[in-house]
Amino acid sequence: MINWQVHRAKEYPQKTIAVSIILGIFILFLVVFYGLAWAVLAAVVLFASLNAYFLPTRYTFTDTDIVIDKKLFKNKLEWSRFRKYYKTTTGIVLSPFTKRNFLDNFRGIHLLLPKDDLKKTEEIVAFIIRKFEPEQKNQNQQEAVAGPAPPEKNISDSIDRNKNLG
Repeated sequence: MINWQVHRAKEYPQKTIAVSIILGIFILFLVVFYGLAWAVLAAVVLFASLNAYFLPTRYTFTDTDIVIDKKLFKNKLEWSRFRKYYKTTTGIVLSPFTKRNFLDNFRGIHLLLPKDDLKKTEEIVAFIIRKFEPEQKNQNQQEAVAGPAPPEKNISDSIDRNKNLG
């Protein structure tokens, strides 16, 4: 089992101060021009949408599950749901697709890695590689037997640009 916590507001104090000042000015503007009720509503909506930045997120890996605790909600996902992983500048994306897909941002999850703990980051990446290693080998063996996949047809190839649609 591996667990770690990421708190972006603490990791980037200058950004946190700047964002807090801007949000404070915005809330003050709402109080002055629209009233306290609208300002409170805006504060609640902004807090709900920015909670991943301002509140710590705790990740826990077990042999069967990934648990993501974002303080306002807890999400438990099975490893079997994911087929591939991609490294990003701030973390790792776990995707349910076998190849890169534009839906990765919607169907996959982005795991934030600790900013200053290189040893923990290496441990997390090694764990993920071990989880996906058997599946990657099977996929590579299937591709070797079946041969390379046919090239994908570009949608622009099927559109006749000379047609007048108007």
